[in-house]
Amino acid sequence: MANELNHIIVHCKDRRRTAAFLADLMGATAPVDWGRFTQVATSNNVGIDFADDIVPADAINLSHLAFLVTEAEFDAVFDRLQRDGLPYWPDPAMSRQGEINHDYDGRGVYVLDPGATVSIEFITTPYGETPVPRTTIAPTA
Repeated sequence: MANELNHIIVHCKDRRRTAAFLADLMGATAPVDWGRFTQVATSNNVGIDFADDIVPADAINLSHLAFLVTEAEFDAVFDRLQRDGLPYWPDPAMSRQGEINHDYDGRGVYVLDPGATVSIEFITTPYGETPVPRTTIAPTA
């Protein structure tokens, strides 16, 4: 039997705000409320359902979403980050604010949702078979 991811539930502090934030960054259609969830649709038809009433706010663990995007899509996401003055990082440890990475000869960036419970990553090149050292440079404005 083939397995195909249909949707995933991500716990956050404010489902509507986080969903709207992600949809805006991606240039996606507006999120849709679906029962107790607010869903963002992806281009490969996987629904990302945000929930804010299932797990108490003090028990939410940091979640991570990663999107493989084209160079043009990365440029658009990065333009939105800069437009809104949002902090971003080159790595999941968020060690150097204001930088992007060039891992696997691509570009990558991490950003937090407004509630700081969802780490969102955009990469232009899939990860390779082995980790590479993080080589980052500050973006040109």
